Amino acid sequence: MSNIYQIFAQHVQSQPDKTALVFEQQTLSYQALNVEVLKLCAHFSRLGLQPGQRVALFAPNGLEYPVVMLAAARLGLAIVPLPISLKGDALSVALKKTPVAAVIAWPSIGRTLLADAVIEPTNLISLSQPVADEPCWQDIMSEELTVQSMNAPEQKVDVNSPYILTMTSGSTGQPKPIVLSQQCKISRAFDATINYYGLSPDEVVLVATPLYHSLAQRGVLMPLMLGATSVILPKFTLSKWLAAIETHRVSFLFAVSAQLESLLSSNEEADLSSLRCVVSSSAVLSAESKQALLSKLPCRFHECYGASEVGVVSDFCVSERRDKNGAVGEAMPFVQVKILDQQRQTMSAGEIGEIACQTITGFSGYLKMPQQTQDAFDPQGYFLTGDLGYLDEDGFLYYVGRKKEVISSGGINIFPQDIEAVFRKHPKVVDCVAFGCADRQLGEYIKVVYEQQDDTDISRELRLLCLSELTDYQQPRSLERISALPRTPMGKVLRNDVKTRFSDV
Repeated sequence: MSNIYQIFAQHVQSQPDKTALVFEQQTLSYQALNVEVLKLCAHFSRLGLQPGQRVALFAPNGLEYPVVMLAAARLGLAIVPLPISLKGDALSVALKKTPVAAVIAWPSIGRTLLADAVIEPTNLISLSQPVADEPCWQDIMSEELTVQSMNAPEQKVDVNSPYILTMTSGSTGQPKPIVLSQQCKISRAFDATINYYGLSPDEVVLVATPLYHSLAQRGVLMPLMLGATSVILPKFTLSKWLAAIETHRVSFLFAVSAQLESLLSSNEEADLSSLRCVVSSSAVLSAESKQALLSKLPCRFHECYGASEVGVVSDFCVSERRDKNGAVGEAMPFVQVKILDQQRQTMSAGEIGEIACQTITGFSGYLKMPQQTQDAFDPQGYFLTGDLGYLDEDGFLYYVGRKKEVISSGGINIFPQDIEAVFRKHPKVVDCVAFGCADRQLGEYIKVVYEQQDDTDISRELRLLCLSELTDYQQPRSLERISALPRTPMGKVLRNDVKTRFSDV
């Protein structure tokens, strides 16, 4: 079975001069990209790296990411992508828990790793100026590619061995290292994206989220396996995102919900006529936002639901099924979904329980956590998502919230999303988090922390809004306005951080 590099190499042979990657003012053809991949492979070989060994990657969005991913795929290495914002003890602990044979890093990070003796200078590659005697990325890429390196025999690679070790988002609890194989990435590219959305080699795909995240990695690797073009942004800003779509005639993209929400709240305009399909991910959009986006996006508009461990679970074509606007779609063709009660028995249509799924795009397990891996599945092999939802009579899936986030007040289960949806109706509320605080009589009472657009006091208006739209047991006792909710680089609100920091004592 072909690995990711071999699939890419077919396009190097058939269309060497076609643009593979665009990053700011830099453009790489398939042939030029392959040359950089082979140069990095030659360097890794000189270091003596063997299949199965790990390479940590601390890099901002740029051309380095796809080069490293393709080189690792060719050599059978595993990549540990980590944010360059990682600091202090967390930085060294991350690599001590996941030992690596080499590190590619920004100088500030490399300096810390050398000081803590996490890596030897010879096994470090700096992405800018050196901090010791280690080689720089530019040095490796400026070397002449020898005939020997060009024709070096490929390693025998097991596509089911670890390829990328990524972390869960940590937005609701302690993050865990997820092991993804090349086969998993290939299935997510072809079964869950190319084949499902009907993509062709003519696509131009935009990536504007951090490349250490699984979805962004697919956004880069998928076009390279398809023979299409990938456009990478350093980071998301709405103006640059819109400009990139217009300039490069982008046809397909995954957009996290926060990006699309920013599009709705802005008056910026751009020519979006090149778009053929936009897929929203990361967090569920409100029914109102979905409807509003239909007038902004001149193309097929989808919303997908999934998890890092299993990839996309369901897809909803918003532009075609307006009658199901509250849903997150039907299960993908290769996914089975069921709803389970607390005893892990299958529930009937319309009943709320835990969403569980079985899929061909699943992960290989949590690294060095066999018990947690086993506990993540039911006896039938269905992954337990930790999300609550229900299936309607037509098989459409509806997301209700995280299992751990349910508020228990007076013996009644209350779903934070119901309260948050009401708060978001206020025009000045940017976003909010509802959660339970300990109470001797009720068990928990409801508190809502919210971010708003200005400094006017809207608390009374919010109270009145809640009284008009929520039942008595859903009424929040406590409201707190803060300047900005904590978010991941993907724009996802860190709910657990909010609850920890702002719970009433």
